[in-house]
Amino acid sequence: MEKSKRMGIRVLIILLGTSVGILTGCAKKSEKFFLHIHQEEQGKKEPFMICRKENQPERLQKLIKDRKKLPCTFCYKNSRYTYLVVCYGEKSYSGYSIRVEECRKTSQQLYLKTSLIGPSQKKEVVEVRTYPYIVVRCLRTELLCKIDS
Repeated sequence: MEKSKRMGIRVLIILLGTSVGILTGCAKKSEKFFLHIHQEEQGKKEPFMICRKENQPERLQKLIKDRKKLPCTFCYKNSRYTYLVVCYGEKSYSGYSIRVEECRKTSQQLYLKTSLIGPSQKKEVVEVRTYPYIVVRCLRTELLCKIDS
């Protein structure tokens, strides 16, 4: 009887050790899976170019002219490029600039974040109506475009 108790305890210890090993292995795999999903949600940096007016399609220039007086964001696509446009609306002074904080792509969307920078205290500011906007050009994509400004 003593021998069978010892054997039962050994079997129990082996089963517990195996269970812990399996659970630990699963946890590591799900951890890696979670990290992979999290990285995919954040996306990777997307190459872009700030597009000057002379490099913009005429149709896009007209859309900007019609919309730049009010704050808005929109995207425009042609056969080669996706243009992400951020208009900050009418401002009473000159000297504003716009910074691209990030441009990235996930499996589901192209994401752009910009910020408006007020006139520098070092530069002379002129009281004049301005319409700060930026056009960011990326290679064409069929993904949903999200813009934060």
